[in-house]
Amino acid sequence: MKNSSETGMKKFRFLKERDKCETLKLNFKEWFVGYTDGDGCFNIYLNEKSEKITLTLKISQKANNEQVLHYMKKELGIGKVRKDKLGMAHLLIRDQKGIEEKVIPLFEEYPLRTEKKYSYEKYLESYKVWKDTESSQREKILKIKNIKESAKKVEEKTNLKEMTKSWIIGFTEAEGSFYLTNKDKERIEHGFGITQKNDKGVLQEIKEKLKIKPEVRWNKKGFWTLDTTNKECIKRIKKYYFNTMKSRKSLIYRIWARSLRHRNKYPELEKIQELIRTLK
Repeated sequence: MKNSSETGMKKFRFLKERDKCETLKLNFKEWFVGYTDGDGCFNIYLNEKSEKITLTLKISQKANNEQVLHYMKKELGIGKVRKDKLGMAHLLIRDQKGIEEKVIPLFEEYPLRTEKKYSYEKYLESYKVWKDTESSQREKILKIKNIKESAKKVEEKTNLKEMTKSWIIGFTEAEGSFYLTNKDKERIEHGFGITQKNDKGVLQEIKEKLKIKPEVRWNKKGFWTLDTTNKECIKRIKKYYFNTMKSRKSLIYRIWARSLRHRNKYPELEKIQELIRTLK
């Protein structure tokens, strides 16, 4: 028997063949940096016993969103996609040549915007030590250990470029939410939101770019939130994200966007709300 999400997708016909490839031609590098700002992780592993140093860049997604990791791998030309037993998929980049030729040049050309930039700076410093041919392996490990334990944040780069649509799309695919929310027993409204733990400034920039009216606010769960159900804002957001995304969130967006035609029809929106929840 088919589950509700499969039935819903068939009913609304959101997975037409032409939709799979019809995505806006964004700047991949900027998009990838946005996605990394949301879900990327720069790791530095030290094994003092075996004197082994391992640097990795990892992006993790639910297994049902594995296809976006394969897209990243194809565009970058490096990395491996693996799935674990916990229902997660990971793009893992760990070879020195790939880091040197693809990863570092990409993030130097298009700097990270969130607090991930501090992790990247330590990663970059550690990479330079890792590559040093004049130091012993033991010396490298001690130097990298000091870098990792350093609590001082580096100064923000002065050459940070203007926030682009490509970056916003990537960041939204990682951190954004297209949802339906109950306002009362007979009313469901469309909403859009992004949350961040520390990066209020990033959300403020997105607010200005998307012309979202509500202010960025601090919620009780300990996060900064950019969120709106304002009808005019929702119309602009629908237009802004049309035909852009490459991950599973594009499916959720299409269901969300097309359901705007059912505004004020509670029974229809209630079914679509449940469908979106099953797809997350």
